[in-house]
Amino acid sequence: MADAATTPVDALIPAMTLLAAGGAAALVSKALKLSPIVGYLIVGVLIGPHAFGLIDESPATHLLAELGVVFLLFDIGLHVSLRELRESRRDLIGLAPAHLVLTALPFTITLMLFGLAWPIALALGLSFGLSSTAVVSRVMAERGLGSCPLGRSSTHVLIFQDIVAIFLLIFANSISNGADGMALAIELARAAGYAIVAFVIAFAAGHYLMGPIFRGLAHTRNQEAFTAVTLLLVLGAASATAQIGLSLTLGAFLAGLAVSGTAFRHQVQMETGPFRGLLLSFFFMSVGLSVDLTVLARDWPLVLLVAASILTVKTLFGFVAARLNKWSNPGSIQLTFLLAQGSEFTLVVLSILATAADGVPPVIETIAVAGIAISLAIAPFWAAAGMQLSRKFAAIFKGQTRPVNEITPVAPDRPVIIFGMTSAGRVAADALADFDIPHVCLDAEPDRFVSAIADGYKVSFGNAANMRLVEAVAGPNPRAVVIGAPRYETSRDLTPAAQREFPNTPRFVSVDNEADRERFAALGMRAWLSMGEPKGIEMAADVLRKLGVEEAKVAEWMSREADRFDVGNPSDVSEPAETETEAA
Repeated sequence: MADAATTPVDALIPAMTLLAAGGAAALVSKALKLSPIVGYLIVGVLIGPHAFGLIDESPATHLLAELGVVFLLFDIGLHVSLRELRESRRDLIGLAPAHLVLTALPFTITLMLFGLAWPIALALGLSFGLSSTAVVSRVMAERGLGSCPLGRSSTHVLIFQDIVAIFLLIFANSISNGADGMALAIELARAAGYAIVAFVIAFAAGHYLMGPIFRGLAHTRNQEAFTAVTLLLVLGAASATAQIGLSLTLGAFLAGLAVSGTAFRHQVQMETGPFRGLLLSFFFMSVGLSVDLTVLARDWPLVLLVAASILTVKTLFGFVAARLNKWSNPGSIQLTFLLAQGSEFTLVVLSILATAADGVPPVIETIAVAGIAISLAIAPFWAAAGMQLSRKFAAIFKGQTRPVNEITPVAPDRPVIIFGMTSAGRVAADALADFDIPHVCLDAEPDRFVSAIADGYKVSFGNAANMRLVEAVAGPNPRAVVIGAPRYETSRDLTPAAQREFPNTPRFVSVDNEADRERFAALGMRAWLSMGEPKGIEMAADVLRKLGVEEAKVAEWMSREADRFDVGNPSDVSEPAETETEAA
């Protein structure tokens, strides 16, 4: 007879408890303007065995927590492509390694002085040198730093750290399994060999396999099949690397890497996003379960000391790393304050090493987890302080030469989004490309998507109705939105959300008749009646003017495009229908 502890209801209780606690933590964190990570950690402490005792650590909680890290690594892999690695090679071979080594060294030495074995001290020291991808990405998005040199270099540093974290997890798992000395070196060499082969397979799969598979799925127009195959890819790759003695997380990262080079990356990211966020919240709460409140109450000065050490040590040594890589003083200040907090990966490494023989003592784990949580909570305010300090420093020394790594955001780098690669959408893309204006093309119609790809356009597969997708590909504030495939009912339904999410973003559309022009204009869009050739040229010209291209250059471009189609100069065309706001 089955044991009562294994009944379906009892097996579901940990998941239900984590779901309820996670939802409450997310709401409270947002209300208090705290990082959700901090909220999850605090809730984990409160529901754990050392507080209210609503849930205990169990195989179910450990599995849910590990799946959270698996989906996090898959998402990180989605953001790494060969093109990205080539473009960021200066930061990847200079700034990023210097930042990690210089910030990790003090922690490694300190931990060895406290009596930890050198492998454990090295693993923890390197993990303390990592920054929080989740927190830094959110701070950059809130401050609009994604397109400026500071944002780009910070992203490159985070990519480097995420790749290092993959191998750091392998290292920590080897220590946890009891490897030491020569056995540890052999284990690491074997893992490195397998990892290199796995990387090669991932790149090959991305180039030859993933694209055709997802194109076939797109043609089926079956959303459930797309989601099922995506989840199968993540879990299957994770299981495959685990079977050969590597970590689940490496397989998930490689699966993301295989998809990153395809046009379906953003759509896959949207499919896995809810799973990633939910399961990652389970991980942070599971870390909180291990925190002993009696230790915190007794050693709170040490907790504050750890948090202060993380922020100050990483700020000071990160500044040195930036200066060694020829960043300006103001830029170095802002960069190092932005990257000064602890990392979610440190929590993962701590949880792994806590299970090792002669590993991290529970007291140290509790103090470290609490210190990291405090650093994550302070991170947005610390970054703001760095920004203010860098501006004051720049004002004092404003006569100095501005280096290439200046920190001022460049607003025009925000991309234009084009939905639908119809004739009008293609003309708009051509116009933006001719004037070197960044833009992102999306299409959810399989045949049109494949045709645009075949004709050399860079297009991602995705639906205009998905606001999360829009923010993923263009950030929180796209420069403009161009509708190449207008559908009035869709635009009408999406207008309230678009005006709420992107209140200052102009929307352009090209239509075939006066009635549609008036309907779209009533939605607040700059609606153009297509009269010339190529179709949509009037709208494309209006986009260029709105983005600040000189009228003479716009007219010259229109004449050149018209000549390609053997028609007259279409510069004398109808005006767009006025929106109510513009008329007022």
